[in-house]
Amino acid sequence: MEDIFNIVEIFYSVEGEGSFVGYPTVFVRLEGCNLRCEWCDTTYSYDGKTFKQLSLKKIIEEIKKYRTKRVCITGGEPLLTKNVDTLIKAVVKEGYYLIIETNGTVFNNRVEEALKSVYPNFYLVVSPKPEVKYNINQSLLKYINEFKFVVDEYITLKDILKYESLYKLKPLILQPERNKKEFIKKALKLQEELLKKDIEARVIPQCQKFMGLM
Repeated sequence: MEDIFNIVEIFYSVEGEGSFVGYPTVFVRLEGCNLRCEWCDTTYSYDGKTFKQLSLKKIIEEIKKYRTKRVCITGGEPLLTKNVDTLIKAVVKEGYYLIIETNGTVFNNRVEEALKSVYPNFYLVVSPKPEVKYNINQSLLKYINEFKFVVDEYITLKDILKYESLYKLKPLILQPERNKKEFIKKALKLQEELLKKDIEARVIPQCQKFMGLM
């Protein structure tokens, strides 16, 4: 039986966040999330009402409608999807560079084997969340390509420094929540404090909002 996925949406746009800002990308949004972040701008991804069931073949067909060779699997929390490993493998097998956005709390052996099999053709972005005290599944750490912290009223320098030993090797992004001025100011201050510890962070707002894409 062919793998079936709960898909909220598949769409083409310009990446508005993180290291790939500005690149044309096809987004595959999977249904479901294990967290309920109060500033989440994709709550429709886990309300259980807006998804449709698509086969793996149909997902690939939808992706192929666009010329870009960059695909982002996102959510919600995409790694909650029990057969996401088959999607990871299929996308890369078709010649796409795969970006995976996760909150870092979910990881299993099937996902790990999939990542190993498609290495180095993936880029794993982890955005730690305050709901779980910014904790990340320890088994996931060695696969992370980028850390992205949403800067809101809760986050502190101490929270970010949880993974201090990894920042010399991995990009660290500070993203002001909803581009609010107060959080832009806070992100710049955190950047300054991190630099005192010889850690370079990039402050990158949600550029898709400036471009009117979301």
